[in-house]
Amino acid sequence: MNEIKYIQKLEDQSNFSLHHHHFYGSKYQKYYPEIFLFITTIISVVIFLTTFPEEINSFAIVYLFLNILYYVYLRFTRKRRLIKYFNKFYTAGKEFIESELTIQFEDLYILTQYKNIESKIPYENLERLSIGTEAIYIYISNIQALILPNRIFSSPIESKAIVDFLMEKNEKIKATSKLSI
Repeated sequence: MNEIKYIQKLEDQSNFSLHHHHFYGSKYQKYYPEIFLFITTIISVVIFLTTFPEEINSFAIVYLFLNILYYVYLRFTRKRRLIKYFNKFYTAGKEFIESELTIQFEDLYILTQYKNIESKIPYENLERLSIGTEAIYIYISNIQALILPNRIFSSPIESKAIVDFLMEKNEKIKATSKLSI
């Protein structure tokens, strides 16, 4: 079909990890802080309501206020902390070197060239296709994907053409896609 060449950046890897965590991570990983906050908020409201007619329970009010502050803190810092963690994971004590990645969509397979490594991925081996806000992710396995950042496409029509081409080449992708176009 066509060839795509771009410089792979650390942000691409981090965005993939964040996208994968958000869509395919366990519910425990994603919702544990919210569940904890919900339970503790219910406890503080119950404590306040059980003692309200006789006295105003300042402990319950302070506890509820702290829960709300913690919730706001989580909302503002969670994504930033995850990206910082993923950046640290990908560099792992060494400097991340940006390098050119070439992806060619052939008739029978996807050909990728990265540094001196060349690999052919048959379309039948693709697990799923996921379209995030930052990129298109073509999953090769459950945790590994080819990343096509939105910055490499000149228009949304070009990215849609690649999605359509991949869905035409592999019928299995249609059933497992989480498309959000």
